[in-house]
Amino acid sequence: MRTGKLPEHTFKRSVINAIRYRNEEVSFRPAVGHDGAVFGDMVTAMATTAFYYTGHELYAYNNAINNVIAAGGEPFAASVSIMLPEHSEEALLRSIMDCLAKRALADEIDIVAGDTGLVPTVSKPTVVVTAFGRRIFDNRHKKVTQGMDIVMTKWTGLYGGAILAKEKKEELLTRYNETYIDKAAAYMEDTSLISELSALKDMINDKGPTVYAMHDVSFGGVFGALWQILESCNMGTVIQVKRFPIKQEIVEVCEFFNINPYMMNGQGSLLIITDDGESFVKIMHEHGVNAVVLGQTIKDKKRVVTIGDEERFLVSPKGDMLNQVMYGQKVPV
Repeated sequence: MRTGKLPEHTFKRSVINAIRYRNEEVSFRPAVGHDGAVFGDMVTAMATTAFYYTGHELYAYNNAINNVIAAGGEPFAASVSIMLPEHSEEALLRSIMDCLAKRALADEIDIVAGDTGLVPTVSKPTVVVTAFGRRIFDNRHKKVTQGMDIVMTKWTGLYGGAILAKEKKEELLTRYNETYIDKAAAYMEDTSLISELSALKDMINDKGPTVYAMHDVSFGGVFGALWQILESCNMGTVIQVKRFPIKQEIVEVCEFFNINPYMMNGQGSLLIITDDGESFVKIMHEHGVNAVVLGQTIKDKKRVVTIGDEERFLVSPKGDMLNQVMYGQKVPV
């Protein structure tokens, strides 16, 4: 199997189908397009990352926090488990925790529990983060109807572009100047959905546009996330590729490595299906969050992105362009 998220058919066959017991108190559980769980007023989600450079531990943290928000929760706490290779120095553990603690302080997230150990079978530091939140609204995927607006926040390929700008800087310097590359790397600061959360809470309190479904963009990029949210709603769409917001620095990084930015890890962006996309976008802008209406849902399960006169049919994620560059795992396009 490939590095990263499981293929949809494997996830269904070997994970979802293996779960025998279903508690009636769990109203929202992991599935395709659902990365969190809701029971009572509690929302929880988990994320794991194995990394080999400082700062990558934030991927697991942000991913878990983002999944709680996408599942309808306001995160308030997280537990952190850290598995280190044998003979690791204490300085490594301290640097990981310092990075996580600083971000949690900024987000007002309480790190409440965890576990740390030196594990003989672990070759790279591995961080597991479980985030907990209070439910503030209900996702209603099955109530999505034709003609609802699909909104995207922030920009395409943020996380993947930032990682490549940081880790492949020497290669990129052969074409671009250092300031330009550093600007792309700085988009790592935009890979959390905490900024979107503030706007979502205002919408709920002010009885603004109704949110029917949300899904955070991560592994597989915005094309993969769009497939997953539509699959969970049993809907389709036709969207022009030029509607997807993207930073020019991310475009340049992707062109350098000859990869598709729309199929690259886009952690930090959120897809929303709502009954009033224009009002939703306006409120996001008032909170300093970029957002655009991509298109509308259709009853037909046809899921298409148009590029000029050409049509590209969306499919479940088969990989991630970030892994293609970092690990040589070619992604079918």
